[in-house]
Amino acid sequence: MDVPDAPPVCFTLRPHHLHLLVMITLLFKHFPRLRFHPQFLARMHEIIIRELSETSAPMVYGEIMGEIEWAPEADNQGALDFLEALQPKHQDFGSHRRSYYGYFCRRSLVAFKKLSFAGTARLREDHSAWLQGHNDAGYHKVEVDPMSIGDVLWKTTSDEYEWALSGSYSQFERAVAVNDSNLGHESLRQFFEQHFHDGSDSGLRQHALLNLSRMHYIRNEYSAARKFLTEAIDVSRTSGDKVTLQHCQSLMRRMPRHWVEKPPVNEIQPALHPLEVLFDVEKLIHGLSEQPLSAAFEKLTQAIGLYDHWIDSQGQIPHDKEEWSHHAVQSILWQEAGCSRLAAIEENIVTLFSPGGDDNNAIVVTLNRAYRRARQGEYRGALADLLSPSVWRGLTLTDIGRWTWQIWQILATRASRRGQIRLWHDFLLPRRPAGPYDARDYFFKNPKPVKSSGALIRDPLIDTMELRETDQSAYTIERLLTALWHAEYQFRFNYYRTGMIMLADIGLEFGMTKRSQEIVESILPQVIAGDDLEQRALACFTYARCTLAAAERSVESMRAAISFLEQAEKDYTKIECLRSLTDVQYLLSVLHHNLGQEPERDAAAVRTLKTEELAASEAALESEQWVEDVWRLVTDIGAKMAMR
Repeated sequence: MDVPDAPPVCFTLRPHHLHLLVMITLLFKHFPRLRFHPQFLARMHEIIIRELSETSAPMVYGEIMGEIEWAPEADNQGALDFLEALQPKHQDFGSHRRSYYGYFCRRSLVAFKKLSFAGTARLREDHSAWLQGHNDAGYHKVEVDPMSIGDVLWKTTSDEYEWALSGSYSQFERAVAVNDSNLGHESLRQFFEQHFHDGSDSGLRQHALLNLSRMHYIRNEYSAARKFLTEAIDVSRTSGDKVTLQHCQSLMRRMPRHWVEKPPVNEIQPALHPLEVLFDVEKLIHGLSEQPLSAAFEKLTQAIGLYDHWIDSQGQIPHDKEEWSHHAVQSILWQEAGCSRLAAIEENIVTLFSPGGDDNNAIVVTLNRAYRRARQGEYRGALADLLSPSVWRGLTLTDIGRWTWQIWQILATRASRRGQIRLWHDFLLPRRPAGPYDARDYFFKNPKPVKSSGALIRDPLIDTMELRETDQSAYTIERLLTALWHAEYQFRFNYYRTGMIMLADIGLEFGMTKRSQEIVESILPQVIAGDDLEQRALACFTYARCTLAAAERSVESMRAAISFLEQAEKDYTKIECLRSLTDVQYLLSVLHHNLGQEPERDAAAVRTLKTEELAASEAALESEQWVEDVWRLVTDIGAKMAMR
């Protein structure tokens, strides 16, 4: 349906309007233009236009004065003589109707002449209080009463109604940030019940329903989101709002489906938002989609092309969050493909150009970078990155939950590698936040989750590792080979490398020493750079054992194996993987003994005993003070953020 054009919105003089009038008069009428540096004038234009556009909350007096004091060339006197010869001739300030500043001045004059004596006195008092630092003075809600004069003596048509304001929608956004559904529903109702135009039907009900659906979707309340979204689709079709209908259908495709179903992807359409195509990349990354990562990269290319068309051809206003979201998704894709360094480059691009705070791209790359740093053994550094106020300040409670989950995951990874089984059961597990959880990521002999996105690749690898603990990994050889086929077909080379190393380890049990050595040799160039220290340590340890078995423990093979074992020992020491470190150090001491290197043998034996003692003490450890302090800080931050 056609929505009637809204009449002119009522204009009310505020204290900052008077200050802007003074600035415009002094800059363009009272003082000659040649007295100011061009960069200073340009900065003044930015400040005035930003305040006149009213796209954000008005600055207070101190902020405006601070902006002027810190403007470029505000105190530069040496360049004035040179710039004087380059400036165009001074023209008096023209206040004709086509002037943006002139329109504002005339609008302010008309608004002032409409004021009653009481309104004029109140404006003077509010302006005086505003200059003294009372920032709320003069920004009260104007009550519309056609039966009384109030602050306005000469009333026009626009003064007879309370026109729509953005305050209630701001309350709705705050409710979304703090997960307050009651406040969200009420604020959204108040916003869309306002007077937008003179028509009998606002024509905006579908927008209210769409916003409610998004609020519930963000909070993972999919049943409520689907309910409101279904109603929004019906209303959009009835009103003929094709753009809102497209948004509703796109959000409906995001809703999670049955675990066995493949999620649908969007077809390119005129009103389709580029971020919807970008979200399809996440669907294709999903393990059960059985699609190679090349399909996700192709969909990413479509999203970038659609974004360019969205800006260039359709005239949409570019947004930084939408622009850098492509790089955030690329970082995830490269990480899935096993290219950690390319992922780090994309993450650095997002971090460099994103403001942080509530920016979703920034928090995504920060969480991923911190977890990758923790996997490299830098647990405290990763936690320090996440606990920085610049990371969690301004986050919604939903993002705070993801942030909390990542911190818990880092602590759990460290406890798993150090074998802190009592700390896991007594401290970490009872405090586990909501998030994608599989207990087998941390300790063996745990049940499989009912729903798992890694059923094709990741689960067979975990099964093989569990059976390897009981020397029965040969029973999973068929599943392992199937997982390797899927990993290679889907370009998930991190899983592929780990699976090939495990295949070589199983080959040693069957006496296939030469073939196992060749398998690890084909993988070593990909892992030797150390992008994943745990993977490199496992590869070096397995290759050393394959070398010894293939050469029947000759002197040359033992000397060649020692260098790889030393590298594995360094990596396991760095990531604090105590159980594997014990195995490596024990084998090192045996090789040094066989080579007659008694000092090296004794040193390796001492390190082995120390590691075993440390592992035994860590297994009996109930808690660590610094871990408790970190978690107490996390809970305090979460509580404070919820009280906003």
